[in-house]
Amino acid sequence: MIPRNLSASLIAALVALPAFAEDALVAMPAPAERPYPYEILGLQPGDPLDDVLAVYAERSDAAPTSESEVLRVQSPDGAVFEFSYQLFTRIGDVGINGRLAGTAQDQVTATLSSDVMKQRPMAIHRSIRQPSDQLPEPLALRAQIEETYGPPSRVEVNGREMVLTYAWSTDGFIADLDALGAVTHEETSSSGSTMTTEYELCGSARHYLNNVEYRFEYPRDALIKPGCLATFTVSYRGDPGMTSINFSLVDYELGRQHMAELDRQIVEALTGKTVEASDMDL
Repeated sequence: MIPRNLSASLIAALVALPAFAEDALVAMPAPAERPYPYEILGLQPGDPLDDVLAVYAERSDAAPTSESEVLRVQSPDGAVFEFSYQLFTRIGDVGINGRLAGTAQDQVTATLSSDVMKQRPMAIHRSIRQPSDQLPEPLALRAQIEETYGPPSRVEVNGREMVLTYAWSTDGFIADLDALGAVTHEETSSSGSTMTTEYELCGSARHYLNNVEYRFEYPRDALIKPGCLATFTVSYRGDPGMTSINFSLVDYELGRQHMAELDRQIVEALTGKTVEASDMDL
């Protein structure tokens, strides 16, 4: 459990720094096999990073692109914990100019965990944009997806756009999101007043985190999509001459596990750290 008796909140900053003395993170055991059947190019969140890179190597001769940051957390009394964090690894990126120009692409991105989870992906996304005659029509794509995974939790069709959503709660597959009903959330303010809001399970809400990207916060008030285990979303848009299809598989339970363990290790290091005197020439 993270200690709650710090005199003030820990301060975190994501910064771009040169080489530094990196604090060590301890890897937790490999996550359990994921209970849902969804995959993108044969990959699931929680797979070893080497499996992701092997698929990348099969599909692209170019080296993957990535982005890393340094997370620096400082306690009120000046103790510091600092480590590098690779945010994602990607193939097929056409860059901002290519995206603005509507260039054809087939991009795959894995949102990565830290070394606490051995950089296993917590989410996998694939974005395809190709001439329309090279991609299936929306109903043909829907038929293929349903043949593989069964009926979605929700189907949305609006003109040239179609979105298929498969959602798993911590209790299992949600067969019909629309029939599920709203979940009530009560929040008590510092003044003692109570505010009640309603939200959709596995949907977006302002009082919790809606993605698995890690940002340190202490004390932490917002969790990652409580009650929602994972979502698999297929989005289709057919513009004149070009079609865009996006696949997104996000495992919120892995995000919660990663966040809890990384929070724990950071706070434990800052509150129980033995500091050695420096040897600066004074």
